[in-house]
Amino acid sequence: MHLPDGLLDPITTISLWVIIVAVLILAYFRLKKVFQNEESDKIIPYIGVLAAVIFAFQFVNYPIPGGTSGHLVGGTLVAVILGPWASVIVLFLILVVQSFFGDGGITALGANAFNMGIIGGIIGFYIVLALIRILNKTSMKKELKVTISTAIGSYIAILFAAFVCGVEIGLAGAIPMEISISAMVFWHIFIGIGEALISGLIIFYIYKVKPNMILTESYLGVS
Repeated sequence: MHLPDGLLDPITTISLWVIIVAVLILAYFRLKKVFQNEESDKIIPYIGVLAAVIFAFQFVNYPIPGGTSGHLVGGTLVAVILGPWASVIVLFLILVVQSFFGDGGITALGANAFNMGIIGGIIGFYIVLALIRILNKTSMKKELKVTISTAIGSYIAILFAAFVCGVEIGLAGAIPMEISISAMVFWHIFIGIGEALISGLIIFYIYKVKPNMILTESYLGVS
């Protein structure tokens, strides 16, 4: 899902840069409130650890016809653990470092961060939130509710991000939109299964060994 330099047109590139910068500023001020209380001792080291884990995952790329590639995103996973605003910042920092290694373009950072940070992180988080509210009506254990919701939410979010990425490529005129969308979504149907399994298993493991690492649990409303 890393878009390279030159694939998108200038208008799309600039527009997505404006959006991601605005969201990053908002995320900074939201997290600043967290850093002013006792949660800052937890969230700061977790950001570093999760960034390193997702960074490693994202280096496993699957080539997709049309000039781009697909891989595990991890935005929803980070959002469930640290919150949606932290996930945007984490994904953006990862993409900045990766762009220096040629994995995704520097000028395309806005688009890549939009797809993986905003859609994968923020939208993915609220999909998980909605799923947990549904599962709260069952007698399922708390950790299973969050695990299943994270897995399904990760899958839906990555498919949506792939769809949007295909739309961006099509709007830029790089290749016909019907080809770009179908190629991105088709491959991510399979890539998404891996993301769902890995994200769900990580959440389940955290609940077993260190449940207080899920800093968003009270906000998720899981019971």
